[in-house]
Amino acid sequence: MASKWDLGEDDWIEKADEALRFLDDPDAQGLILVRFDGQYLPALRKARNKEQVWRAWNAFYNYLTFRESRRKFFSLPSDDALQVITILTELLDLPPYSAE
Repeated sequence: MASKWDLGEDDWIEKADEALRFLDDPDAQGLILVRFDGQYLPALRKARNKEQVWRAWNAFYNYLTFRESRRKFFSLPSDDALQVITILTELLDLPPYSAE
């Protein structure tokens, strides 16, 4: 399981934790899953149209790729961020990250 993070016990979290091991940083994995579960997943589930879906995914993408800070100790390259989004999209059967 992703380092020290207190992640839920949903099946998808366990599968996502396993799939995100390519990141090689268990603390980053944990923070990504905690933030996605608490903030971005609810926004995606509440989205009523493609624009709202795109905004939620784009906010998550920007979170993943934005520079490090006191509270966010990682910054992913664009390719890794897109891979994280693809993994979560497939695991949770969510609409894709697309501006179309």
